[in-house]
Amino acid sequence: MTQEQIKAISEDPKAFLLQGRKAKELITAKRERIDSWHRLAESITVTLKPDGGSAPGGYKQSLVENAVCNIVDLENEIVAEIEALVCIEKDIREAISLFVTDDRYKAVLEMRYLNGYSWRSIGSRLYYGEDWVCRLHGAALQEMKQNAEKSALPA
Repeated sequence: MTQEQIKAISEDPKAFLLQGRKAKELITAKRERIDSWHRLAESITVTLKPDGGSAPGGYKQSLVENAVCNIVDLENEIVAEIEALVCIEKDIREAISLFVTDDRYKAVLEMRYLNGYSWRSIGSRLYYGEDWVCRLHGAALQEMKQNAEKSALPA
């Protein structure tokens, strides 16, 4: 953990933990755009006509080719974002491990921020009610914040 990360946790642990969810949402949005480009590419029928020799082979660039290029670009962006997400999730796991001591708290935080489970789903997995899960979550964030504050070096 870097001092910058520890400081971020000590200031707002929830915002630090939410980084993974935000990264996953961006990846999902790009996947939806890829699906849209796929549908567009599959619906296009183009008759290529000679353009006087400016393009290779003497034909204008097709709409399908443009769609495929956009798909490839988005897929490359997603690969890069997935690599970043792996690092974010590693940092979140490390922060939970370093700054949270209670196993129940760890379970709640991991299920919520790494697995993306709802409060109800967490409760059913841990055999708690939703209200109790929310209380455990609040206590876990508080412990995480306090322990991060203790380990942060003065500026």
